[in-house]
Amino acid sequence: MEKNGVRIGMASAYFATMKGGGEHYTLHLSNKLADLGYDITIICGRQPLKKPEPLSDRFKVEYVPQLYFLRDWGMKRTKLISGGAGFVHSYQYRLSCYRHLLKNHDFDVIHTHDPASLHATVRIKRKYHVPIVSTFHGHPSSRHIEEVKNVDAILPVSKEIKSSFEKYGIKNVYDIPGGVDLSHFKPMNKDRCKEAIGLNGKVILFVGRLIPIKNLHNLLYAFKKMQSAVEDTKLLIVGDGVLKGELMRTAQKLGLNEKTIFTGAIDYEKMPTYYNAADVFVLPSIFESFPLVALEAAACGVPLVISIGAKAFVEDFGEDAIFKVDPKSVDSISNGIIQALNDEVSKEKVELSQSRIKKYSWLERAKKVAEIYEMVMSR
Repeated sequence: MEKNGVRIGMASAYFATMKGGGEHYTLHLSNKLADLGYDITIICGRQPLKKPEPLSDRFKVEYVPQLYFLRDWGMKRTKLISGGAGFVHSYQYRLSCYRHLLKNHDFDVIHTHDPASLHATVRIKRKYHVPIVSTFHGHPSSRHIEEVKNVDAILPVSKEIKSSFEKYGIKNVYDIPGGVDLSHFKPMNKDRCKEAIGLNGKVILFVGRLIPIKNLHNLLYAFKKMQSAVEDTKLLIVGDGVLKGELMRTAQKLGLNEKTIFTGAIDYEKMPTYYNAADVFVLPSIFESFPLVALEAAACGVPLVISIGAKAFVEDFGEDAIFKVDPKSVDSISNGIIQALNDEVSKEKVELSQSRIKKYSWLERAKKVAEIYEMVMSR
């Protein structure tokens, strides 16, 4: 499926400012599409007076001015202030992205990964008739529904999100869940991995941004609750975000500061070591569209404790292969971790997850997206 010369503008607003699941989805999909011969250009935001940190230097990157600090600042404030800061940030980026694309729209397809980029590219399509493909990493708002009526193909990352479009009568929807690089994420020697990062005992791992929807306060309280049931445990929190200071203070208040390790963001290349050092991976989020980190942990053979907030993942991967917990219940999260730490109980679930993970190849995901590109270009 070599497609040399076909130019794809991959519009991902936070590719150089955040390292979340949506950004990694863009990265891995772009890598495999490039392997298939597509010419990928990343279109993303760049804050003023700050060096951008794109997730990859493999691709040409076109930068759009972005007031990301308003979004970041707003998340630390009240709901009213947060909403106002978020609106200003979004409006500024939408306008800047549109102005950028007025001068730089020479693509065969523009593929968006966020609402602000979508808004800008819909206006570009009306003017220059460039085909638009739009990935949705969350549920659409009523405004998004109006905008996607002008889009050639909509790619939600889960069947759950797909149904949100279909109930409005929108037909051109093709769910493309995230994938995992099975050559990078695979089982390794657990003791050696623990030694490599300086840990011992039972390791409980969380990976993700430290933001409210990840529900990390409840994870800390659940970790506290299980102390009497399981000895010699460590909670390893990998990631960064606006709640880091607050979470560290909560850990100290609970007397867990010696048992809780906040690593900050870890390079992608090193992540297999962290997954393989874990005895349990836990994702306590209130909502997840389709968490790539859960696939990466499963590929490394780690027992999964997954919140029912990750409904699409739970249904697609299978309840029998995970320990399902209620994110609003500290007891449920605590009990799920305790069960997962029981080798006899978790062995069967790990075997199931290892057999199922093979179908989540990024290359297969990219081939499906490539078919959609060819379809919209042929129209």
